[in-house]
Amino acid sequence: MTTTLHLERAMPGPTIAVQDRHASWSVLLDGQEVGRIASDESFETQVSPGTHTLQLTSDGSHRSPVRTFAAADGSVVRFRCHSQPVWPLMVMAAVLPGRWIVLKQR
Repeated sequence: MTTTLHLERAMPGPTIAVQDRHASWSVLLDGQEVGRIASDESFETQVSPGTHTLQLTSDGSHRSPVRTFAAADGSVVRFRCHSQPVWPLMVMAAVLPGRWIVLKQR
């Protein structure tokens, strides 16, 4: 059996963020690109049961932290992603590009 990884890209509520709005991001599963996700879209792929890593990259330097997750047989693992939503966090992310994309398991 397999597990479904479901990733949703949507900004949380009203925001002033406009960076990366029109750029699609690479979806890296266990360090390998498995697809891309655009703003206000979702992405799904099948994964084998077990422990995996997930990371998103914008242009190579802007990225999310690496997230580790457990995939139980036959389950759906859900994540939500977006760029930093407010200017103080955008400034922090410009200095720490590994924090540019927010990636949270739901």
